[in-house]
Amino acid sequence: MNRKRTGIAIGLVLALAFCGAAAAQDTVKIGVVGPRTGPAAATGAAFDEGIKLAVDYVNGKGGVLGKKLEVAFEDTAGAPDKAASGFERLVTRDKVVMVLGESHSSSALAQIEVANRLKVPFVVVEAWADEITAKNYRYVFRAGPSNSGVVNQTIAQWVKAENFKRAYVIAENTDWGIGIGKLTENALAKAGIPYESMITERNSQDHYVELTKIKAFKPDVVLAYIYGVGLHYFVAQAGETGVSPKAVVLDGAGPPSLWPDYWKNVGDYGDLECFVSSMHEKVELTPLAKYFREAYTKKFGKAPTDYKSRSIFDGILIAADAINRAKATDAEKLVEALEKTNLETTRGTAKFGLTKGGPEYHQWMPPMLVIQWQNKQQVVLYPTQAATGKLKR
Repeated sequence: MNRKRTGIAIGLVLALAFCGAAAAQDTVKIGVVGPRTGPAAATGAAFDEGIKLAVDYVNGKGGVLGKKLEVAFEDTAGAPDKAASGFERLVTRDKVVMVLGESHSSSALAQIEVANRLKVPFVVVEAWADEITAKNYRYVFRAGPSNSGVVNQTIAQWVKAENFKRAYVIAENTDWGIGIGKLTENALAKAGIPYESMITERNSQDHYVELTKIKAFKPDVVLAYIYGVGLHYFVAQAGETGVSPKAVVLDGAGPPSLWPDYWKNVGDYGDLECFVSSMHEKVELTPLAKYFREAYTKKFGKAPTDYKSRSIFDGILIAADAINRAKATDAEKLVEALEKTNLETTRGTAKFGLTKGGPEYHQWMPPMLVIQWQNKQQVVLYPTQAATGKLKR
């Protein structure tokens, strides 16, 4: 009897293993990295939403290579060591053919080394440090903003368009913050706009001393590069100290001004704050942007706010397109296909730069908007051709 039971048990195990192997053969798996925990956990939630919509969209159109697309997610928590090990697990354990995502530059900079070593394509969607693509790694792409692109194409142009006379730059002590802060200083100097700047602790909850220095300079615009809820503390305390609304505060990251707890944390001081974004319900650059908004609203019962849900949606569509055009999951063929990307996404037509020597290599920079909260409504200020209103002070 025992032998019979043992035989049945072994048979069940083998059957399950066979079924599992068969199921694996019916799917193509890609990986996503991003923070589901830590101070930027809201980004992970936005990624999760975008993943669900993208998988539905891709599989609804036949999947990839005649198989279903599957996504495996690794939480990076905004920690470079955890980000690197999570990336490696996706490749070695989950056998993904490509990795997408990330929103922390320090994490992405750790991950690109793993991608380069393992020779696995990595499409960054929301980590902005120029160094990510400036290293010109063959397996690293970015379908999202870069520090230099955001500063030179959007923020600096907006500062000049609004005719601001004095600017203060405050940046967190991270790869992203220090990098974008320095680029902003250079742009302001080139434009002849007087400015001062300082570096702040990323997770600081007390900016009162810093705001006293800012107030003494009498700026009419404060460019704040602080990510996470730290931005909320800064905005609230800028209002308390009277720095704003006399000086317009711009959130140079974007999503923290759209997180669900923004108004709870900043109260009335959040009104008239400005931020950068690649999404607004009245500015839809492509038919796919309209599809995304309608599909998101239907699936989640609310309008999309955090544009990182749309960034990962676009990233997954870019990955699926490359896999289908490559007609294979081989890394070298995927890189070649990615380099030939010419795909309409929610944010415009994605094409990667191929000129080596700078951050433009393997980079696609989607257009960005400057938006202001006016009575808790989002008003697009810049670029002028997309504006839905004017700056209020």
